[in-house]
Amino acid sequence: MSADKKIKLLVIPDLFPKFEGDVQGIFILDYLKSVKDYCTTNVLFMRLVGKKGLHTEIGNDATIHRYCVSSKKIPAFLKPFAYAIWFIKGYQLGKQFKDTDIIHAHGSILSGTLSYLLSKKLKMPFIITEHQGPFSMTSDSFWKLRWTRFIMQKANAVLTVSNHLKEEILAAGIHPKQLIVTHNPVDTDLFQLKTNTAITNNILFVGRLDAFKGALRCLKAFHKIVAQYPLHTFTIIGDGEEMQPIKNYIAQNSALQSKVYLKGSMSKAAIAKEMQLADFFIFPSRHESFGLVIAEAMACGLPVIVGNQTAPKEYVSKDCGLLIPPDDIDALATAVQQLINNLSTYHADAIRQHVVSNFSFTVFGQRLKAIYGGRYKS
Repeated sequence: MSADKKIKLLVIPDLFPKFEGDVQGIFILDYLKSVKDYCTTNVLFMRLVGKKGLHTEIGNDATIHRYCVSSKKIPAFLKPFAYAIWFIKGYQLGKQFKDTDIIHAHGSILSGTLSYLLSKKLKMPFIITEHQGPFSMTSDSFWKLRWTRFIMQKANAVLTVSNHLKEEILAAGIHPKQLIVTHNPVDTDLFQLKTNTAITNNILFVGRLDAFKGALRCLKAFHKIVAQYPLHTFTIIGDGEEMQPIKNYIAQNSALQSKVYLKGSMSKAAIAKEMQLADFFIFPSRHESFGLVIAEAMACGLPVIVGNQTAPKEYVSKDCGLLIPPDDIDALATAVQQLINNLSTYHADAIRQHVVSNFSFTVFGQRLKAIYGGRYKS
């Protein structure tokens, strides 16, 4: 392949935004943007339920082909038949991309299997990016583990979004031909360095309000220090299972009622604006395969407080923030106090540069280009 010839790429993701503004699988859009200068890309996104049939749209970064098996909810007893149709139709559609140079699956079991079958039919390489976190969701299942091992070991390369995930895969007894840590791309054009350098006395959490992410624990930690720091506020962006418990906790503690802002789900552009209004970011998740929102906050120059157990510890150094045991609310409260009291010791431009140098679209796109061209060595 000549150096100036664009790579013809077929992307098959497990998750992908279903409509503009949908956050499910939104990270795939960052992958597409990072390689748009090097690749002509088709995305084949297969779903069980949605607008039935095939729908194609031409975007700025790729041509998107969406196929839905059914427009109605599928009863549980019919799911195996629906997945059979999913694979048959996906294979029929995918084999039309005969001039593809490489297939990139995001996910091992569904998209990985379809990519493997298409790679055999079309006689082209395929790679997998694994995002699953924690990987125990796969490795604890007898059949999921064995099928994932089979598919990963057939792939030309398996990419992981952190060294932590790589080690989980190896610990599960899976040994791909190549196992490469790429991390995730970060939109450093959207998530810009804060322009307002004045202290805002605002602490920010962004993420799904699932128990493992830690929004409620953050709220309890903030409650412990709010009397000592009466000018500070806490903004929570996201929605999920903890929203009602968070509302209940605020209702039961009057000291929090004028100090905590619940903003629900927001678009990435809106989140980037909220990051401009915060002093630092807090996200004590118990497990992250990468932790994209942490890197996005750092791209804005925000110091961060994050859990010390999984992937974030790979790129959050002492110059970028604090690592704490994610379930220790006292440690979390102490970390909040440390950042409030020592905010001036963190340098926003250095925090941002760490992300730009490692995860920006330019850096990440070149990384993927080398992998697609077979020139990457782990």
